[in-house]
Amino acid sequence: MGAGLGSSASFCVSLVAALFAMTNMSALNASLNDNSERNHGVGNVNIDEKDLELVNKWAFKGETIIHGRPSGIDNTVSTFGYVVKVKSGHLTRLHDSIPLKILLTNTNVGRNTKALVAGVGERMQRHRKAMTAVFEAMEAITEELVEILQSASKWESHRSEQEGKVEELVEINQGCLQSIGVSHPSIELICQTTAKYQLRSKLTGAGGGGCVLTIIPEGLGLKTLEKVKKDLEDQGFQCFEAAIGVAGVHLVQGV
Repeated sequence: MGAGLGSSASFCVSLVAALFAMTNMSALNASLNDNSERNHGVGNVNIDEKDLELVNKWAFKGETIIHGRPSGIDNTVSTFGYVVKVKSGHLTRLHDSIPLKILLTNTNVGRNTKALVAGVGERMQRHRKAMTAVFEAMEAITEELVEILQSASKWESHRSEQEGKVEELVEINQGCLQSIGVSHPSIELICQTTAKYQLRSKLTGAGGGGCVLTIIPEGLGLKTLEKVKKDLEDQGFQCFEAAIGVAGVHLVQGV
């Protein structure tokens, strides 16, 4: 919670979906009944697109109460899952994105998002051309990553090459984020630590602390991953394994 990973949005989405299920929304109730008949009341229940849109709408209301003017990306990802691209305030859902395994490392350093945003704005005023070029580079990184994540056939036939490209994009992106002033010594330490194992990392959220994500390539052995985690934890950080590009909110029966 409070680490820049959309925890407030996931809470709002879960709460709204649970309340809708309790109030017997027609589609949700039908799905629950159908699952109960087929699986003896145990298992996951998917929510149809129309009801997901309603869940997302009300979850965004909750985010507005908490944050004031949220972008909507966190509740959208929590609701629909997979990957969402944001450009000029417009959200585009990428339905067929390749899932990526990641290691999340909490720096345990609090950050002031408002101050970080203000700092970026001030740097933009002082160095408009240079900062504009950095933001354009970050946009190009995003577009290239989206292209890779949506090329399932190429991913399967050239997995190692494609994973390598993703890792390079992560490394370049972290360099861009550092240059606009939103990194932190703890973030850089995590990046340096994972680099010892040929892994690439970048900050998440607003930066200035919070969490760092590290790409876990398919061929990374379990022993190596445990060494990485131990190395980070010995330095006072917290590690969690997760994935990007997986399903969003769903109901679970029989638990």
